[in-house]
Amino acid sequence: MTSPVRDQLQAVQRLASSGRIAEAQSAADALQAAHPDARDVAIWSARWASERGDAARAEAVLARALAARPDDPFLCVDLAVLLAGTGRVRDAISLLRQHVRRLPQSVMAWLLLSQMLEDTGNPSGSLMAAFEGTTRAQADGAWTSPSTTPPHLHGFVSHAVAKVRSGRREIFMNSLQELADAHPAGALRRIERAVRGYLGEIEVKPAHPRQRPIVLYIPDLPDEPFMDPFLHSWAPRLQQAFPDIRQEAMALLAAEVGLEDFVTLKPGDSMERYLGGRAPAWEAFFFYRHGRRYDENHARCPLTSAVLESIELFRVPGQAPEILFSVLRPGTHILPHHGICNARSVMHLPLLVPPDCALQLVDAGTRAWIEGQLVMFDDTYLHEAWNRSSSIRVILLMDCWNPHLTAPEREAIVRITQLIASMDIVFSPEGWT
Repeated sequence: MTSPVRDQLQAVQRLASSGRIAEAQSAADALQAAHPDARDVAIWSARWASERGDAARAEAVLARALAARPDDPFLCVDLAVLLAGTGRVRDAISLLRQHVRRLPQSVMAWLLLSQMLEDTGNPSGSLMAAFEGTTRAQADGAWTSPSTTPPHLHGFVSHAVAKVRSGRREIFMNSLQELADAHPAGALRRIERAVRGYLGEIEVKPAHPRQRPIVLYIPDLPDEPFMDPFLHSWAPRLQQAFPDIRQEAMALLAAEVGLEDFVTLKPGDSMERYLGGRAPAWEAFFFYRHGRRYDENHARCPLTSAVLESIELFRVPGQAPEILFSVLRPGTHILPHHGICNARSVMHLPLLVPPDCALQLVDAGTRAWIEGQLVMFDDTYLHEAWNRSSSIRVILLMDCWNPHLTAPEREAIVRITQLIASMDIVFSPEGWT
């Protein structure tokens, strides 16, 4: 709100507080007519009218302002509260649903929608609205605990978080059911079993003792530590691009641009947990990391970028893919570790491979990379890699789908992995108790 409008609103408020009601009402009407998109003017005018028992006037004021500012969550919430207060709860719910469909980041609208759906006997709808509101807010650092939540919202947010925690199973199953209804019976059987295993309802674990996904295991996939890369139809295109990709990688290394440490340490962490060897150094030139595209790096390597953008890779918004030139310096040992989920496979295109370099899936086999020859493996098997030579080793590393998954299963896995990431925030031990 600009300073002149603020001054005029304060003048109207002074008229009202001094009892000059007719003058205040007339001035408020004129001010809103002149500034229909001034949120504070509309909210004050509507609340003032409500206090005087004039709900119709309050509704008209907020409706006009919302028409001028349709994406304003404060106006939407105030109008919904007003409608509900006058007995028009269904209209309030409809208004909130329309708003969050258009603007899903409006977390207050989700919170209010959840409460209204609970009050009108729709517990499932209330749960999903609470999930949307709390997880979206917490992803932005809000509502994670009382200290990150405005005091007047403590009760509402605490109630919503508790609801999400107790309704975790229903949230997962509702998400899967939407997809299951659109596909033949049994199309998501493996994913349903994976979710039930994740929730602890049934025991679902790999037969191989060295395969231990950190987060999620998809059962009944072929037991293949190393997989044929040409199960992906795009693999020939990637392998044929080897000369161009290698040339761009070598130019980057010569110029020493864009490289950063692959391992990002958290407070209290140490590099010794991840790397060993006489002089460990693992560097990366990222095209994607945690799903974020590095536009400048793509521009530096246009031929590599064109190939990457033409093939189907494991993509989950905010999480994947991870694609990079992986640079392993001499004397570096990447210590044994497990991957997140066997829905994802890892593809390597070796670009520069000196002797004494290898990838090992512990108790499942060792591969010495061959320049230009694709390698694909399931990184949920315990695996490690090393460079025991005196030269650098460079590969193009990328996330791709497990080739044995169907299109409906892939779609379901994207949903489930996003839900899991959201739940990780809701269930944070530092949050609400």
